[in-house]
Amino acid sequence: MRFFRKVVLLLILLCLVPPLALAIATFLARWAGCGLDRDVQVTCNVLGGDYGDILYAINHFGWHAIETLPTLATLLVGWIVIEIVRSLGRSRKPAIPQTSAASRNRVRGS
Repeated sequence: MRFFRKVVLLLILLCLVPPLALAIATFLARWAGCGLDRDVQVTCNVLGGDYGDILYAINHFGWHAIETLPTLATLLVGWIVIEIVRSLGRSRKPAIPQTSAASRNRVRGS
């Protein structure tokens, strides 16, 4: 089950890459004072260099969040259902009643 959890966590991280890239590109563009438009590439001067093309590409990649967020939701719901079914199907060991040492010695005959 550890392998399954690691795979699910990896898939969750992969689903979060496009929205995070979109958020970071938008934040950097606003910080630099340029606007990212979906249709027009912009020039964005940051620290003496033009990073408009890079921010535009990252912003364009961020639109894949439309595809990955429903996948993320489905993945989370499936993982929760599997964990609930697994916890319900787990066999529970019956509790062993504890007796005092004196009564255990009498049962054994010592």
